[in-house]
Amino acid sequence: METKGILCPKCKSKEIIKRGLIKNESREFTQRYGCKECNNRFVLDNPYFRMRNKEQIITPCMDMYYSGMSFRKIAQHLQRFFPKGVSASTIYRWVLKFVPMMENFTDKQKIKASWQIQSDEVEYKRRTSHTSKGIKNEYFIDVIDMDSRFIVSSQYASDRKTNTLNKVLGKAKRKVGEQVKIVSTDGLNAYPRVLKKTFGFRTHHGGKIAKTSKVIHQVIKSDSGGFNYKIERFHNTLRERTKIMRGFHGCITSAQTLMKGFEIYYNWIRNHQGIECLTPSQIACPNVQIENKNGWLELIERGYNG
Repeated sequence: METKGILCPKCKSKEIIKRGLIKNESREFTQRYGCKECNNRFVLDNPYFRMRNKEQIITPCMDMYYSGMSFRKIAQHLQRFFPKGVSASTIYRWVLKFVPMMENFTDKQKIKASWQIQSDEVEYKRRTSHTSKGIKNEYFIDVIDMDSRFIVSSQYASDRKTNTLNKVLGKAKRKVGEQVKIVSTDGLNAYPRVLKKTFGFRTHHGGKIAKTSKVIHQVIKSDSGGFNYKIERFHNTLRERTKIMRGFHGCITSAQTLMKGFEIYYNWIRNHQGIECLTPSQIACPNVQIENKNGWLELIERGYNG
């Protein structure tokens, strides 16, 4: 029985037939194919190729993690329902494997932005050793759209210097284009220089306005009574989620991946009460909707195929 739309990975022939099923310990049965031309036997490549566990177990674990459960508690939960269970370190590796895959899709999307975006930073501590000297102060820097609450750009970084802010704000500029009129930040001294380079701006309190000025830089200082309440509301949600981590451990790359996963969860998976229980992506990316109820599954597939 021939199959249409399948090519042999070895010789690219279309003369493919089904050659039985492969059964492994956890994934049960997988269809195997054979090539009539070169006699090659293969299974179709997919994001979960050669993994012992099904995507129906992997994606719920990722959802539970970003909803607030620790890796250890998720592993304990699985052991109650699956005889063999999954270790906490395995779930951790799943997150590190599939978040960059989803990022391959989500970071390519241009957004429908409002007239104002807000940028701010959250301080975190990362433990590099078991001694008190092995703790580093680092930052999660993010830019959020005011209307949709969509996280336009973010980065977990070792500092908040000009070069780091340039990367975050530069990425935001590439996504929003010329839609934004006001960029709100706190009083960090590096912001005016960064916004001048990435957006071109004029200050909100007057002064000389350059001919190339494109946006207004609105400075909201905590001691002035101002409050970037929408981005601070997101930061409260972020702190609530990350407090169970008790600080990041290991290399900064893993911390960056974990935080990127939270950005994807916040933008594309989690319903937001402030925008009528929609996801921010439903407003910011109206032409790119997630149709599968298991949003993790669809994002992984789109990132893998993209």
